[in-house]
Amino acid sequence: MAIKFQKQENKNTNSYLVPSGSHVARCYKMVHVGTRDYEYNGEPKKKNSIWIYFELPNELREFDKDKGDQPMSINIEYNLTYYEAAKLFKHVNTWRGKTLTSQEIDDFEIDSLIGEPCMLSVTHNTSKNNGKTYANITGVSALPKGFECPEQVNKSFIWDYDTNFDVVELNNFPQFFIDMIKGTPEWDAKQNELLESELQSEIIKQTNEEDNLPF
Repeated sequence: MAIKFQKQENKNTNSYLVPSGSHVARCYKMVHVGTRDYEYNGEPKKKNSIWIYFELPNELREFDKDKGDQPMSINIEYNLTYYEAAKLFKHVNTWRGKTLTSQEIDDFEIDSLIGEPCMLSVTHNTSKNNGKTYANITGVSALPKGFECPEQVNKSFIWDYDTNFDVVELNNFPQFFIDMIKGTPEWDAKQNELLESELQSEIIKQTNEEDNLPF
């Protein structure tokens, strides 16, 4: 099962601040965190959180002397929903250059955008809480005619609760990300599913052993 819209913002965590403005970019990573709590205008809310990552091949920095210059990266957190005003829905439409129809929404796999180039609009915002400046994605659109995006540098990566569920990969995530994922109902449901699968496998194993008894 692929990542799809489900019925029912912006965070930059890089050590180097991505410059504001328009950037040629390529999507290389998606992580479906699951349903988590947040607060909006003082009211408790829930969001089905998916984080999407982009590399900026024209913004190179030396993060590791052994690797030399590498593209900067920026990510955005979306609510995995598709009502008309939803940010993810709007960005997917502007990225593709056309609006998804009702039928296309049901069939569209968001992770099909992995590896696809685009143009990002990045804005700098200063937090009132800590005074720090953050780079936030405010727009995603199709690559303008005549523009080219260099070949992808970062390895494509998808993590979700279906075909791309991997505990080993999860343990490589930052701790705050692991805590977010393990605090979701999707995580609890996956653990129950895995436990049930293990129990069923054990029952089948025991049944086969009994059938092979010489009496």
